[in-house]
Amino acid sequence: MVGPIQAAEAWADYIYSMSGQGVIIEEVADHPEITRVKGYLGFTAELAAQRAGLEEFFAALKQQWPDQVMELGFSDLEPVDWSENWKRYFKPRRVTWHLIVTPPWEPVEPGPNQQVLIIDPGQAFGTGQHESTLLCLRRLERLRRHGRLGSSMLDVGCGTGILALAAVLMGVGRATAIDIDPLAVAATEHNAALNGLSDQVRALKQPVEQLSEEFSLVTANLTAKDLCHLAPALAPRLAPGGELVASGLLVEQVDQVRQAFEAQGLALLERDTMSGWAMLVLG
Repeated sequence: MVGPIQAAEAWADYIYSMSGQGVIIEEVADHPEITRVKGYLGFTAELAAQRAGLEEFFAALKQQWPDQVMELGFSDLEPVDWSENWKRYFKPRRVTWHLIVTPPWEPVEPGPNQQVLIIDPGQAFGTGQHESTLLCLRRLERLRRHGRLGSSMLDVGCGTGILALAAVLMGVGRATAIDIDPLAVAATEHNAALNGLSDQVRALKQPVEQLSEEFSLVTANLTAKDLCHLAPALAPRLAPGGELVASGLLVEQVDQVRQAFEAQGLALLERDTMSGWAMLVLG
């Protein structure tokens, strides 16, 4: 990204919090008025979501400094066989006090009161590493702790199925996981089988607008734009007294997403944040 120093510092902080990798702020030779920021993203299962997050944050910066010239660009490093190389970055991780997420090639022996969720991402999003997913998983954990998970769950934009599978593992009786991407549906079905949860998790290639059933818990880990667009379809899927968990938005986008759901009759019950990302609980 190229832009004013204030925006450059905000950008550097954001990309570092997202990636944990090195960030460089430098002046452009012969153009001292220009500041350039270079950051690096690993080629992991979360790359697409990270890039989308960077693009949304960049758009927010441009709105904050409308009179400044700013540019954003991405480029690939030297070719590497990423199809296998990225697996080095997906390691077992305790995502809540009681839940460990691990890939099938990294077997884990759970400790006392721990559960293991096996996730093979394939080409879908959701390994439990990204902040937006972690926020949702930790909300599920709190709901379990207070006995409020409910009996049915809908996960919209399911990706690997991680949220639906985790909810069932924690005690939800049945879960419906939907996505418009057939690769995500296939990944969810595969992961349900890996965890012995095929009888309780149903994966569908179906838009939320085509559903008529109500659920005691609804999760939607999407972008702010998608959450706002789908709010009229998501709100009716929530059963009375249930809870809708919306994640995937930046802290700067909380108000617009909250207003979109309030327009559908839902109220903000709680919010949580992590490294610039936000999760809203509505009901």
